[in-house]
Amino acid sequence: MKIAYFHCFAGAAGDMILGALLDAGLPWEQLQADISLLPCRGFRLETSRVKKQGLMGVSFKVVVDEDQSHRHLKDIKALLAASSLPAALRERSAAVFDRLADAEAKVHGTTAAEVTFHETGAIDAIVDVVGAVAGLWRLGIEEVYASPVNVGGGFIRTGHGLLPVPGPATLELLRGVPVYARDAEEELLTPTGAAILTTCCRSFGPMPPMRVTSTGYGAGSRDLPLPNLLRLTVGEKLAVDEGAGVAGETAGGQRALALMMETNIDDMNPEFYDYLIEGLLAAGAMDVFLQPIQMKKNRPAVTLCVMMRPEDEEQFRRRIFAETTTLGVRTYPVTKYMLPTETLTLETSLGRARVKVGRQGGDICTVSPEYEDCRRLAEANRLPLKEVYDRLREECRHLCC
Repeated sequence: MKIAYFHCFAGAAGDMILGALLDAGLPWEQLQADISLLPCRGFRLETSRVKKQGLMGVSFKVVVDEDQSHRHLKDIKALLAASSLPAALRERSAAVFDRLADAEAKVHGTTAAEVTFHETGAIDAIVDVVGAVAGLWRLGIEEVYASPVNVGGGFIRTGHGLLPVPGPATLELLRGVPVYARDAEEELLTPTGAAILTTCCRSFGPMPPMRVTSTGYGAGSRDLPLPNLLRLTVGEKLAVDEGAGVAGETAGGQRALALMMETNIDDMNPEFYDYLIEGLLAAGAMDVFLQPIQMKKNRPAVTLCVMMRPEDEEQFRRRIFAETTTLGVRTYPVTKYMLPTETLTLETSLGRARVKVGRQGGDICTVSPEYEDCRRLAEANRLPLKEVYDRLREECRHLCC
């Protein structure tokens, strides 16, 4: 499977996404051909190679011949519907504008249909969105991921006055996305860039395991204290170790990229949890557990926590909605560090037993006898379970040293 990862260390904008795609291998002629399928005229596309803080990248620009009128969501959807773009590209591009309209409606207290797109409805923004969606599709990208996003700092002047970075609509688009502000008192993430990334990306966090095939850098228009570039890495997704989602090795063991999905539940029959947890684990969840909480009006409740591989997010979200009474879930990226482990079957003084051994730097760090084997040996030898557990652990350390 071909995947892509955007490293947003200097934020992102629509033109930067297009520049990164071109630099990573998207043919310039193909992009021009796709954009020509839009029923729009009065603009031209330009590209060049530029240097930002000593690093090369591709600059992409839409040069508009005349002022463009403001548009509503229905106008943009009508424009897409009238184009000759493949249906998949029309639908994906419309989804980006749907997301942008929902964010604008939320912050302005109106509806998506009533939102007036100003800069984000101009032809250059439409080209950026369609070009980004088409570029990912033409490169054969099946899954898109991104790093936490540097949004910049300072203030921007808007039609509503001076507002802090990021702007209200951009911030609304970033719900659930890890962000930070560093190295620039500038707006680094534009609404168009935020809408494209949050629509196309499966998750935001560390780079997923891949075999790199190409890398591209899209250049922003301004010169900043940091390289004003958006990096795109394209590669073949690597298979992960069973049950772990392993993304790499560290000095202390294996590092796994994962998502944590949570929901608070206060109105479900507690008998359902055993069935639910067994089903989630059988479906491939990395971990499932419950936490007792106290909700409003002092209602006792539980938080259902499910750790999963990023690619399994949709199936677990659907399962939780189907199997519980919850009306909403939340997800966020996590990194899980794990000791390398092996399960050994040993002949002990009490009988044969399986023992899980975790090592760090070659040394035994933890020893965990399997519960079912301990229970069986406790019953067979008429000994307390805790005594069997302790004896197996000590014998295992002796046998493995």
